[in-house]
Amino acid sequence: MSKKFSIKPFRTHTPMDTSSATDVWNQLGSAIEEIHSRNASLLSFEELYRHAYNLVLHKHGNLLYDGVAEKIGDHLSILAESVASSHDENLLSALSGCWNDHVMTMIMVRDILMYMDRTYVVQNKKKPVYDLGLQLFRTIVWEHEHIQSRVTTLLLNSISRERDGQIVDESLLKSNLSMLLDLGQSSSGSSSNVYESDFESVFLGTTQEFYRLESLEYLSRNTASEYVKKAENRLGEEHRRATRYLSPTTESPLTAIVETELVDRHAKTLVEMEHSGFAALLKDSTHKMDDLRRMYDLFARVPLTVDFLRNALSENVKATGKILVSDQEKGLAEPTAFVKGVLNMRKKYSEVVEGAFRSEKRCQKRLRESFEDFLNADSRAASCLAVYVDELLRGGLKGLSEARVDEEL
Repeated sequence: MSKKFSIKPFRTHTPMDTSSATDVWNQLGSAIEEIHSRNASLLSFEELYRHAYNLVLHKHGNLLYDGVAEKIGDHLSILAESVASSHDENLLSALSGCWNDHVMTMIMVRDILMYMDRTYVVQNKKKPVYDLGLQLFRTIVWEHEHIQSRVTTLLLNSISRERDGQIVDESLLKSNLSMLLDLGQSSSGSSSNVYESDFESVFLGTTQEFYRLESLEYLSRNTASEYVKKAENRLGEEHRRATRYLSPTTESPLTAIVETELVDRHAKTLVEMEHSGFAALLKDSTHKMDDLRRMYDLFARVPLTVDFLRNALSENVKATGKILVSDQEKGLAEPTAFVKGVLNMRKKYSEVVEGAFRSEKRCQKRLRESFEDFLNADSRAASCLAVYVDELLRGGLKGLSEARVDEEL
């Protein structure tokens, strides 16, 4: 005999009335308070998830969403007052601790309300619960009248002390600045985020003023070479600062500001400084090659400033060359001495281009043009060269090796 099967009708869900929904919400609200009190280990997250699921399923999403927002807001209001009452020496630490606790809390609350995020939030175009927590923290804690301005000042002061060589707690700086990044969009309605609008813009402005003043003061008391070393060190410090605790997006504008204040604004002065500028260093290039190279490397960070160095080299070559030509005109030098002087010049400045300018093509071209400028200005230069070559061929090359002959020629 075959077995008979009967199809049972679907069980209808009994709608959850407002009173029952309120009772369920109260259980969830109490659980969120326990999470805030760090008693999460006492809770059954599976049961809490089921409660939240049922509230949404029975069309009580508004009650759940608004209730969560109120619970989080009330808790943050208490925390904000506690943080705001901290003395300056403890404020960064207090805010960092408050933020870390909030993040941990919101992760747990988000897990409980996962179904609400996937359904009710999407359908009603609400903020996901974690983002809601960020918004509430931003408006209640960060924008508290006794927190935001004080924390910003403390962050800037810490960086200022670090620039002065003092030791600061970088972990606190990183924690607070990471918080600003995570808080997202600013409440001001601008397109910038909290980090950019409330910290970075002020930080970059104070940085520009700091280096404007420091560069003027340091330049007035030190040689050009000492200034270049200082600028190198400062640029390295700012790079390390950007990688250790600032946002990666800050490094580019930060570097641009430091390069402008330390290099671009003083490039001409660094070249022309009496006794120590680039032009002065060229006179003793053999012993000052490291200083010349260091200045070129610094200027190369702001490409347009390298023209000051090329111009200085060119003017130095022309001036030295004109002295040789003048001595020849006055009969103070034999043709062979003139040519040897030019060859010595070529050797010296070629070494500068290779060693200091790192064989830069534009500088090689500028050097060649500078020699042509003073050599072509007087036809006697060609006559001197003819006499010199004639003397070499007549006897000056006797006894020399083939390689030496090629070098002389």
